[in-house]
Amino acid sequence: MSLFFGKKEQMVIELFYQHLDSIENTIVKMIELIQSMKNNEYEKVKELSEVVRQAETTADKIRRKAEMEMYTGAFLPNFRGDLLGIIESLDKIANKTETVADEIELQNLKIPSELFENFEMLAKKSLETFQALKDAAKEMFEDFDSASQKITDTEKFEHEADEIERDTIRKIFSLDIPLAEKIQLKKLVHRIADISDTSEDVSDRIQIILYKRKV
Repeated sequence: MSLFFGKKEQMVIELFYQHLDSIENTIVKMIELIQSMKNNEYEKVKELSEVVRQAETTADKIRRKAEMEMYTGAFLPNFRGDLLGIIESLDKIANKTETVADEIELQNLKIPSELFENFEMLAKKSLETFQALKDAAKEMFEDFDSASQKITDTEKFEHEADEIERDTIRKIFSLDIPLAEKIQLKKLVHRIADISDTSEDVSDRIQIILYKRKV
């Protein structure tokens, strides 16, 4: 089952897709940032932190443009409100990714070698979770059944991210490092995992839209 829209709606949908791509880019750059921490490449970390910030700014500009187009009358009021809610929620993912970059760069955080693989896995799982959400968001306009399957994938990946998060925190507190460092690292783990959590929250909103469209 799919929906059919006019030119104004198609313009918003295209902006919506661009917004999804921009958010994905913030996460991709965040992963590159975390990978650059392996060899304590501070200048590279600083450079990639700025790249993440710029990517978030791009996502924010696209969001505002999509919202402005919608306020001119694109979509029926009920669906318009639902889509605006999803766009606002999606934007939080880019904001959370920027927060991870800020925390790493501004606090000059270091990841112990024993933990690096966990942090990298968690960041990549956050991307995988978002990509499933992204697919669900696109299919929302085309194929309701496919969108529902992608939502199930989002939930699965978010659960896997939770497991990595718990394992990483256990490892943090098993290390012989100062408590202050443990707390900083734990907070960073939560920040990264929160990207997956928020992706799942957005997928729940999409699921509600699918239920409403089927009624």
